[in-house]
This record gives sequence, C-alpha cells and structure tokens, in this order.
Amino acid sequence: MTKLGSEIHHLSVVDSTNNYAAKLISDGQLQNGSVIMADFQTNGRGQRGNSWQSVSQDNLLFSLAFQPVSIAVDQQIRINWYTALIWIKCFKRFSIDAQIKWPNDIFVGQQKLGGILIEQQIQGSTIAWSVVGCGINVNATPALPNACSIFELTKVRFQPKTVLKEFLDLYNGQIQLLYGDFQELRTAFEAELFGKDTIQEFIDAQQQAWPAKIIGVDDQGKLLLEKNAVVHAYDLQEIRLVLPV
Repeated sequence: MTKLGSEIHHLSVVDSTNNYAAKLISDGQLQNGSVIMADFQTNGRGQRGNSWQSVSQDNLLFSLAFQPVSIAVDQQIRINWYTALIWIKCFKRFSIDAQIKWPNDIFVGQQKLGGILIEQQIQGSTIAWSVVGCGINVNATPALPNACSIFELTKVRFQPKTVLKEFLDLYNGQIQLLYGDFQELRTAFEAELFGKDTIQEFIDAQQQAWPAKIIGVDDQGKLLLEKNAVVHAYDLQEIRLVLPV
C-alpha cells in the first residue's frame, strides 16, 4: 500500500492547497499520496463555503491527495470520519484533548483548533481521488471568536511540519480503520463527537433556534438530533450548532 505523505510539495503562497492538488491531478502530475503544503493561502476554503483564516508560516495548511483502495461512493464518509479521528489521536501526542464538532471541525472545549475540507473525485461507483484539506492553528490564533492554537494550549511552539509528520505517521499507521468495518469506524467517530448525549442549541435553515440532544451520525454522516422525543437526521446546510461568543 502506498505510504501517504512520502512526497511533499511545499509552497510559500497558493490560492488553496485543495485547488492546487486538484489541478495537478487533472494534469496527471500528482503522485498518489502526495501532500501539498503552503505557508499561506489567499483563498482557503472551509465548510459551508466559508473562508479559512490563516497566518503565514505560523500554522499548518495542507492537502493530502490519495487514491483510496475501493471505497464506494455511498461510503465516502469513511474518509471524513477517519481523518477527524486521526486528528484527535494526533493532538493527544501534544497532550491536547480535542473533540470533533460535527461535521469536520476540531475543537478543544468550545474553541476551534482546526478544520477539515475533503473533496472527492469520483470514477464510476468508487472514489478515484480524495483531497483531504486541513488547516490547523499551530502557533497563531486567528482573530475570530471561539478559536485557539496549539501554542495557546501548550505554551510550546512547534514547527508546522512537526505536526504534519505526527499526523501522517498516524494516518499511515491506523489505515486499517479506514478500510475496516464501517460501523466500527462510525462508532469510533461518534465517541469523539462534541456534545454527544447532551442538549445543545441549534439554528436551522429558517433561522429558527431550538434545543436538541445530539445522538450521533447516520450512515451518510448526517447529524442525528433528538427533538421532542423524535430523532431527525440533518445535513450540513440544514443545521448549525450555536456556540457562546
């Protein structure tokens, strides 16, 4: 099996590491398992079409592009779950207890430490390429509410490449979890889910706010919420967790 991260392209500035990786894939010029790392992104993207705030050279911005082994389109959520879980394991190496705020944010307490944006290239019924974009606040905290950094949490400065090395070590070392039992992976993801089994406040697409209990996720990765004794599944565009400012 290809060792992921054996080839690293380190750029000073790029619009988006995900975009750059996708262009190289399109041109047939990217080796399977390559990492595109940048000191600064001019147009980094997050979930819901949001931009990703970054500070040049202080933080870790990269995309891991690889060709998954026979992952069906209807189980592509595996890659999201696996990547988030690997970050939780990675931060433990830095003595940080993090959780996954659905769907793809990494939180410590009620503060955001990083985010993940995964884009798939589909061929037939399987995933041909997965581009796993990650932004981690290593030494600088963006001027945003509810944000934190590794330095802020540990009072130790780390090179962004040191954090990347630990992530890739775990991503390769735990890969059997990605390709193993689907329900086992889902259960592992749910065990690290921020707010699981607690009542939180949400805002829906109609801008209505209401409380609901976080139950877990379904097989498509939708968030399961119990509201008025009934469990509903919500997609990314349908619901947003409200955090205190």
